[in-house]
Amino acid sequence: MFQFLGYISEAFVFSYLGITFFSYGNLNWSPHLFLAELGIIIVCRGFGTVGMMSVLRCCGYKAGISLKELVFIWYAGMIRGAIAFGLVLRIDTDFKNRDVIVTTSLALVVFTTVIFGSTVGLLGKCLFKEEKEEL
Repeated sequence: MFQFLGYISEAFVFSYLGITFFSYGNLNWSPHLFLAELGIIIVCRGFGTVGMMSVLRCCGYKAGISLKELVFIWYAGMIRGAIAFGLVLRIDTDFKNRDVIVTTSLALVVFTTVIFGSTVGLLGKCLFKEEKEEL
């Protein structure tokens, strides 16, 4: 039952993002802000993933997480979602350049969801190839 409710909720969120994407189509957006946000997401997620593991290892945590697994966690975590867009929508309407921030963030959410979300499975297959047994 909970899995079904999860699927329904996820479908609602993605439907809402898709409809919202077309309703903000006439507003300004900034490709420079988009690229800056994308770069920040890629770099900071890498620092967060590898840095957190380094801090845990310094504290004596002995996890069997390989570099391949860390790369996979880093890549999969770059998918931005509805929470980021929801927070941007809460910016006061009197804020200068709010429309640029909202539309650029929406474009970033859609881009990362489509690009990173659709290629995370391919990355998993490339990183974790099962060794074929010789006959």
